[in-house]
Amino acid sequence: SDSEMRRVIADFPECIQKPFIIVPNAVDVSLFNLEQTNFIPEFERFRGCVLSVGRIEGRKCQLDLVRAMRGLPWQLVLVGRPAPNHTKYYEQLLKEAGPNVHFLGYVEHEMLPYIYKAAHVHCLVSWMETTGLSSLEAGVMGCNLVITDQGDTKDYFSDFAFYCQPDSISSIRIAIIKAYNAPVNQELQTHIRQNFTWQKAAEKTLEGYRLALSR
Repeated sequence: SDSEMRRVIADFPECIQKPFIIVPNAVDVSLFNLEQTNFIPEFERFRGCVLSVGRIEGRKCQLDLVRAMRGLPWQLVLVGRPAPNHTKYYEQLLKEAGPNVHFLGYVEHEMLPYIYKAAHVHCLVSWMETTGLSSLEAGVMGCNLVITDQGDTKDYFSDFAFYCQPDSISSIRIAIIKAYNAPVNQELQTHIRQNFTWQKAAEKTLEGYRLALSR
């Protein structure tokens, strides 16, 4: 992302004279294809849920997400394994989870489009994400996004997402409510398809090699 390059230049000012190419993170739009993905019985009970896909660890703030969802009328579905050395964090998460919270553990990559299809909102309220690949996947699959501006997410999602502060349960809760009550953002889907596909990443990578070879 451009913001990452700005940090490199801040640490190594001489880099400002060097040409560079931004190669974006990307989503596989052949797999994460909203129109070609059907609802399946396995996830039917989660239709309209609030979803969070990601490794369970303190950096991703799932505990504050669970706390923010207390008293809200929607199901929260967490997909992902606990990270190594985060067992106590996961145990605390299980302890505080209410009846509206569901833990699915690891879900095969090929099955993720179906759970995204069932969800209405996807949350990744992390302290740091370059983009959050699950946010790209969820966004192109028709989910409204709740994210933070910590890291480089604004370079990817601009004004198409609902932003919150990762250290504020009330901020997370307000963003979830706004995202849930908003219609599906089709401009977000178009934005991702136009800018953040593996085809686009390959084109930019090739452009970078050509630039290097030309010098």
